[in-house]
Amino acid sequence: MKRKLVAGLLSAIMILSLTGCGNSAAPAATEGTNSTGNKETTTTESSTTTAEGEAVTLNFWNVFTGSDGDILRTIVDNYNQTNEDNITINMDIMPNDTLQQKLPAAIATNTAPDFVLFGVENIAPYVSNDSLEDISDFWETADVDKTNYLDNVVDLSYVDGKMYGSPMQYNVQYLYWNKDLFEAAGLDPETPPTTLEELEEYAVKLTDSSKNQYGLGLPTSATYMQFLWANGGDADDVNTNENLLNSEENLKTLTWLQNMAVNEKVTPQNVSGADADAMLQAGQIAMYMSGPWQINGLNEQGINFGIAPCVAGTDGAYSPAGGCSFVIPKGTDDAKKAAVYKFMKYWLSDAILKEWSQKNGFPVWSKTLLEDTDIQNDEVLSSISEATEIGRAYNLGYPLASQIDNDVMIPLFEQVITGASTPEDALKQASTAMDTVLGQ
Repeated sequence: MKRKLVAGLLSAIMILSLTGCGNSAAPAATEGTNSTGNKETTTTESSTTTAEGEAVTLNFWNVFTGSDGDILRTIVDNYNQTNEDNITINMDIMPNDTLQQKLPAAIATNTAPDFVLFGVENIAPYVSNDSLEDISDFWETADVDKTNYLDNVVDLSYVDGKMYGSPMQYNVQYLYWNKDLFEAAGLDPETPPTTLEELEEYAVKLTDSSKNQYGLGLPTSATYMQFLWANGGDADDVNTNENLLNSEENLKTLTWLQNMAVNEKVTPQNVSGADADAMLQAGQIAMYMSGPWQINGLNEQGINFGIAPCVAGTDGAYSPAGGCSFVIPKGTDDAKKAAVYKFMKYWLSDAILKEWSQKNGFPVWSKTLLEDTDIQNDEVLSSISEATEIGRAYNLGYPLASQIDNDVMIPLFEQVITGASTPEDALKQASTAMDTVLGQ
């Protein structure tokens, strides 16, 4: 039975599109920071008993290997020093690939950590293998007001109506724009585009090949679901395994995209996400869609930038959503589970969520914190927090998610953006590929 559990989980994890925590991503996804190697925080375990009760030591695994890990470590260390519940957290940080290799086996052999922090896209596969604790009683047991948090954030940690994770952070894609380049092109530096039509118009005005300057960055190794959704299109239905690609809405969007990329040449050709990031931070790309992990780099390079929600089409504005949650592996005993609940409650306090957002640049999703004067007066945080409301899940936790991106969607957008195929042919090929994936 344990061997089946390990094999099942490893198979599920291999095909996930890991964009929720701890890694940098191109515009397709959602989430993170660059890996810089293993980091580990350890605290000597205590077994003493005090007036408040027996001491509890929690082992905590996560994948925050970048600068976000340093911020997380500071928060955990402070919790260890100040909590009055005799709880000590030993934190072990490792690359996501390492964690996904170790965790299924640890759960199967009852050697798992007491709680884990990873991307919300991982939750459903672990639940399908009965590997996470149902924590639906968290809100009542920990006395935390669920209604104070945005539904679209909280919902990402639920599977089949049951809660398996406590939200830690959330992000969507945003539209970044370079205010200095806007002004030089005769555009209002404080007014970004809000529609697909305006995005194209602005991108053309901001492109100057003589300066190696482009109006819009469109890496080829990415998906652009925000464009398809904006005009009422989609890729697939995770509930019915239905192929939704072959539609007039999608064809309209892809035709618009190819005209902008190939005919109007508003984007550098065949550029990777990492290269586009570098061009954005060098002031060579005027507009770009990405997550909050761009903020610190832009600030460090002295770029005068703004952030806005993704632009709208005929159906509205949407943005791919992602995030991270604290989860409790199956088999964690009741005393440890109760202690983890206390830390989860601590994290969900406005003070900690505010500290995380201000230091790490991630959006606010506590309703009371959204009213905080410091947040409202912070141009960047108020902008990205506003954009949080248009977040939309894209194949999160779907077992075929990685195959759909790698075999269908990334090739589709690459053919369109580079002009390798007409939108009609590219869509036809992608639809056939989608049928193949969904038929597995």
